[in-house]
Amino acid sequence: MRERTAGLMKPLLIALVRVLLPSRGRHRAAPPQPPLITRPLPAPPCRCERERILQQRRIHWAAAYGTNAVPRRTDEAEVFV
Repeated sequence: MRERTAGLMKPLLIALVRVLLPSRGRHRAAPPQPPLITRPLPAPPCRCERERILQQRRIHWAAAYGTNAVPRRTDEAEVFV
């Protein structure tokens, strides 16, 4: 009787395990993945924008280390003191 019960339960248990614990990895039965959409890179900032960003970085760096970084004009050139 035990062999008969085991013989009846084995296919049911195997089916249950396959449903509850699917195998890992990519399989042919899985639907194909859509292709990744590549977006164009943003245009690099113009030179004046880049200079403004670098100036802000210098000011923040100087402020973080306790230096007074105020832009001043000397001989028609902007100098940080």
